[in-house]
Amino acid sequence: MGMKMKVSSCAYLLSLILMISCHAQAEFSMGFGEFEDLPEFDEFSVPVVLTATRIQQHQADVPASVTILDSELIKQLGAKSLSELLRYVPGIMVGPDNNNNSDAVHYHGGPAALPKNLQVLINGRSMYRSGVAAVSWFEMPVALEDIRRIEVVRGPNASSYGANAYQAVINILTKHPADTYGTSVSYSQGNNGEDDIYLRQGGKIGETNYRVSFTQKKDDGFDEQDDSRMAKFIDFESHRQLDSGGELEASVVALQSTKGITGQVDYQTNENEIDEDRLELGVRWTLDISNKHQLFVKSYVTQYNQSQAIEVSRVPVALLNDSLRELFLLNPDAANTMAAGGDPTSLLTSQEEFNLATSVQQAYSGAFGGSGSTGQAPVSGTINADMDEYRFDVEVQDTFIYSPNLTLVSGASFRRDVVKSETYFSGEANNNTSRLFGSVTWQATDNMSAHLGLMFEKENNADSVYAPRVAVNYKITPSQSFRAVYSESVRSPDLFEQQAYWSYTLDDAQIDTTLDNLSGTTFYQTQQGPDNLDHQFIESYELGYYGRVPFMDLETDVRIFHEHQADVFYQSLRLSALTTEEDLSVRFEGVEWMLNISPWRNGQFRWNAAVLNAFSNAEDTDTEKVILKIYARNTTTFSWLQSWPFGFSTTFSYLKADRYDQLHEDNEAHYLFERFDSRIAKISNISGYELELSANIQRDLSCDPHISAINKYEDKTRFQIGVRMNF
Repeated sequence: MGMKMKVSSCAYLLSLILMISCHAQAEFSMGFGEFEDLPEFDEFSVPVVLTATRIQQHQADVPASVTILDSELIKQLGAKSLSELLRYVPGIMVGPDNNNNSDAVHYHGGPAALPKNLQVLINGRSMYRSGVAAVSWFEMPVALEDIRRIEVVRGPNASSYGANAYQAVINILTKHPADTYGTSVSYSQGNNGEDDIYLRQGGKIGETNYRVSFTQKKDDGFDEQDDSRMAKFIDFESHRQLDSGGELEASVVALQSTKGITGQVDYQTNENEIDEDRLELGVRWTLDISNKHQLFVKSYVTQYNQSQAIEVSRVPVALLNDSLRELFLLNPDAANTMAAGGDPTSLLTSQEEFNLATSVQQAYSGAFGGSGSTGQAPVSGTINADMDEYRFDVEVQDTFIYSPNLTLVSGASFRRDVVKSETYFSGEANNNTSRLFGSVTWQATDNMSAHLGLMFEKENNADSVYAPRVAVNYKITPSQSFRAVYSESVRSPDLFEQQAYWSYTLDDAQIDTTLDNLSGTTFYQTQQGPDNLDHQFIESYELGYYGRVPFMDLETDVRIFHEHQADVFYQSLRLSALTTEEDLSVRFEGVEWMLNISPWRNGQFRWNAAVLNAFSNAEDTDTEKVILKIYARNTTTFSWLQSWPFGFSTTFSYLKADRYDQLHEDNEAHYLFERFDSRIAKISNISGYELELSANIQRDLSCDPHISAINKYEDKTRFQIGVRMNF
C-alpha cells in the first residue's frame, strides 16, 4: 500500500510539472558544431552532459538518467568526502565497509564488503583496483576543491564504458588548469579527529597550463572500532594547446595512506593497520581533425602497493602442519574438526584424506585426543600480507559528425591487470581485456532522437560478452523530454574472486619449545578461488522525464525502472570459509526523482528521493542479507541552499534512509539512518585576497548504528571548522 501511495505521489508531481511547463516558451537551436560548450537557452539554461554517450548533449537530449553535482553545489553542501556527497544522488546508498575501512557506495543496493557494481572514473581513469576490483573512497586521489563536476549516469552503461559499468557510472571531472591560476590554502578540523589540509598552486609555464595540489585528510572513525585513517596525496595536471590544433594533457598522482582495520587475525599481537601507496601516470592527446571530426588517445598506468605486517604469537604448532593444510584443501570440515580436537573419521571420504589425517594424528597425537606430542607448542612470527597491483590502459576514440542529425562514436581499448601477492595469490595473477565500442545518435525529427550503443569485450579469464543500449527521447519543449531506455551490462569477476590462493605463511617462524616439530610455516586454512566464474548480467528497463522551466527555475528528473540481475555471484571474505555463492538473481524496481526549485533570489531547494523494492532468489535469508546488506526501501535528501548579503551563505540538509534491511520484516535489526547537516560560511575580501570561514555540523537524528552494531560515533553531533584563502 505504501509503495502504491508513493508512486502515485510521484505521478502527481510529474503531472504538476507538465502543467507548469505548458507556460514555458523557449527558442532552441541544436547544432553539432565544433567541440565547444553547447549553446544555452535564452530564458534558462539546461546543463550539458558529457558522460552518458561520450559526446556533449543538453540534458534533455541525453538517453539516460544523469545527476550532475557541480563545483558550486559541492562547496555549498559542505560534504567532507566523495561518498558523503553521493548521498545527494537519487538511489545512491552509502554505508561503512568494515573490511576495508572505507565506504560502501551502491546504486540501489548490494553487499557491504568491497562493492563492485559501479564504474568510478576520474577524468576517464578507472579507480578500481586490479586485484580485488574495489574502490577505496576515502583514499580517492582527488580533492573536492579540484572537482569541476561529478556526473552520475544512473543505469547500466557498458556500451560506453565496458564491463563493470554495471549499475551506474560515476565520472569525476576536475577543473581545467587554466581555471585554477593562483594559490589556494584551506584547513579544517573537527571533533571526530578530522584534520584536513589542502594546498593548490596553478599557473602557466610557456604555453602549458598546470595545477598542482596537496591534500591531507584524517579522521577517527567509529568509537567502538580501531578504524582511524589518514591519506595524503599530490595531484598534478597540465594542459597544452598544440600548434597542430590538438591538445595534450598529462597527470601524475602520488598517494600514501594508513588505516586501521576492524577485526584482527587470530593470534595477532600488533595493531591491525594497512599502509597503501598509489602512483598514477596519465596522458591524453586530442586532435580536432575538422569541426566535425575528433580523435583522442588516452593512456594511464597505475601502481598500487599494500603493506600489512601481521605479528602473531601463541599459534599452536599443529595448526601449521602441512598435512593438515592439504587435508583442509580436500575436506575443510574434517580438517577443522581435527584442529578443534575432534575425531574426523566419520567425515573422511577417500584414502588420501585418511592418510593425511593419520599423518597429522601421528605427528601431534596429543593435540587430537591421543598420547605423545601435544601439538600445542606456541609458534610466533610475522605474516606479510602485502599485495602489489598494476594496471596499464590505453584507449582510442573517434567522434564523427556525419550530418547535423547523425553523430557516430567508435573506439577500442586494451587493459592489462597484474597482481602479485604470496598471501592472497601464492605468486602472480593477471588478466588482459580488449574492448570495442560504438554508438549512433540520430536526430530523427525535431522532437525525436534515437540512440544505439554496443560494446564487445574479451578477457583471457572469461568468455566474450556483448552489451547493447537502445534509447528514444521525445521532446515536448526544447527543455523537456520523455525517454525510454533499454540497456544491458555485465560484471567481470575480479582476480581475487577468480584466482585467489589465500594463505597465511609465517616469516621467521620461531617455536618456543623443542617438544614439537615445526613441520610447516603455513596456517592450515588455505582457500582457493573457483577459477571458473563467468560474468554476471543485468538488464534494465527505464521510463523517464527530464524538464527545466523558467517558473522558479524549476528542474526535475524522474526515473521509473526495472532491473534484473542474473548469474550473480558473491564471495565471502573469510579465510575459514571463502565460499562463493553462484547463480543468484536480484531484481530492483521502483521510482526515483530529483526536484530543484528557486522560489526566490539566491535561494534553492533540492529534493532527491527513491522508492525501491528488491527481490532475490537466495534460498536462505542469511545469503540474502549479505548480498543486499546496503539496501533501504526509501531514501531521501532535502536541502535548502541560500546566499545572504555581506558574503554569508547557509545550507541545511535532511538525509534519511528509511530503515536499512527492511527486506525482512521479521528482522529486528533494522537500522534507520536519519541525519541533519548544516553549513554556514562567510566570504570576505581582504586586500584583494578571498577569505572564507566555514562551519559544518552533522547531527544524528536516529540512535541506530550505521549498518552494523559496532558502527557508532562517539558524538551524535559532529562539527568541523574551516578556513580557506585564495591568493
